[in-house]
Amino acid sequence: MAYRVREKFHDDLLTDLMHARGVITPDDQSLFLDPDYLRDSHDPFLLPDMDKAVDRVLKAVKKNEKVCVWSDYDCDGVPGGVMLTDFLRTIGLTVRHYIPHRHKEGYGLNKQGLDQLAAEGTKLVITIDLGTTEIENIAYANTLGLDVIVTDHHVVAGEVPAALALLNPKRPDSAYPFDGLCGAGVAWKLVQAILSKKRFSLADGQEKWYLDLVGLSTMADMVPLVGENRMLARYGLVVMKRARRPGLAALLSLMRIRPSSITEDDIGFMIAPRINAASRMDAPDLAAQLLATKDELAARDLARQLQALNDERKILVATTVKEVNKRLEDGGAEHDVIVMGNPNWRPGILGLVANSLAEAHGKPVFLWGREGGDLCRGSCRAGGASSVVAIMQGAADVFDHFGGHHASGGFSVTQDRVHELGVRLNESFVAIAADLPPAPDTVVERVMAVSEISHAHRLLKQLAPFGVGNTKPLFMFSGVTVSRLKKFGKVADHLELGLDQNGASTVGIAFFSTPETFTKTPQVGEKADIVGSVETDWQGRPRLRIVDIV
Repeated sequence: MAYRVREKFHDDLLTDLMHARGVITPDDQSLFLDPDYLRDSHDPFLLPDMDKAVDRVLKAVKKNEKVCVWSDYDCDGVPGGVMLTDFLRTIGLTVRHYIPHRHKEGYGLNKQGLDQLAAEGTKLVITIDLGTTEIENIAYANTLGLDVIVTDHHVVAGEVPAALALLNPKRPDSAYPFDGLCGAGVAWKLVQAILSKKRFSLADGQEKWYLDLVGLSTMADMVPLVGENRMLARYGLVVMKRARRPGLAALLSLMRIRPSSITEDDIGFMIAPRINAASRMDAPDLAAQLLATKDELAARDLARQLQALNDERKILVATTVKEVNKRLEDGGAEHDVIVMGNPNWRPGILGLVANSLAEAHGKPVFLWGREGGDLCRGSCRAGGASSVVAIMQGAADVFDHFGGHHASGGFSVTQDRVHELGVRLNESFVAIAADLPPAPDTVVERVMAVSEISHAHRLLKQLAPFGVGNTKPLFMFSGVTVSRLKKFGKVADHLELGLDQNGASTVGIAFFSTPETFTKTPQVGEKADIVGSVETDWQGRPRLRIVDIV
């Protein structure tokens, strides 16, 4: 990998980093460094259909109707669903939180679930993180006498469903000034809008205690951490640090993370994978129960169950990665696209497996499995500049269904056509590869000394949380001596290095790495150039997250 050191704009590191991110003027820099809840919360009624949605919820309260919050099963939908369910119950509604089973029901609404809700006397369904493309299922819900309010953030393309209200900042007719909200963020705008009409029993500002869940979803769902999202993430972390939610507190305790030191890295690498593990391992309600419970004893039990599921999930992922690599060694590595499947593979973990393989091999990866039914379901990851959606579009007739984003996606294919995937996807990749731009150099913000890490750590806290749109800056540490090297973790799959330079020392961490992972294999007593980011460890101290050794 080639690295390029960015040209300095200012000697001051904080100013320089903001300048590099397009935050130029002193006024803009001040706004960026100090997100404000009131200033950065846009008017929810700028979202089309918000008036209709609020009126319908208030009508449900007045008529004491049964309501269902139907959320996606990931770490956007589950926290968002718990947040909205709790809020609606607080204002007096009888609410059921419905999370579809990933493997038995699949993503989104389904007729069997809607039938069940109608039979129970439900009158209103509010979706979280889904619904924009649910043309058929929402039409069916209408025939059952169910009103549907959609809160979603996925791209609106073509026909829209006949929902009572479609709340989505990506609607072409939306006047909302920020289209980067996650699913829970859109649901949060509904909460704000309802409270602007009637406060019920909530004191002014009391709703901000829900921002731990909104912030969790925002940081987990890879939406841009700028503008309103930056505010939601920052305030979300502030609430999480108060450890008021027993389930999160119990989970943090199991992971030995101090609430007062929680960061966006803890969300992305520790909490979100455990929330997602519930649906991947066939227990989607477990994560919701953990986030929703107010009982500390129940919280500890649920956290242990979720931890055990996540451990099981990690073993399955590692075993599957090992199986794919063995098959590649036995003759499957010559193709431009890695395409493999096994009817015994659990589809819910294949995205994680594909991600690991794409990073290791630098190639697009498509993996499929099957759990009941006639369809094989799979996940894909880009592993380079190519778009997995573009690759699948070149073989569109093979699939029963496919979709996703540039870097990741999902698909289903019938058993009688799954054998065509390898040839067709490789042909599609070859057809588009010639037009792909060369891989850009990785930008390093500046060359830094080990002795500067503590100062940089204090400054970087002001730029956090980092994520899409505000990426964590990379630094180069030249001529650093490797004083210590050890593997750690239950299966020794992580790496820790002691790093010394001119009397200053620090610790460098590389998860899921070995010494051979990097461009240059580190040797104790030898010097190397370290590329990495400055982060906070579990005790609140600075350390390096190693990206490469050159």
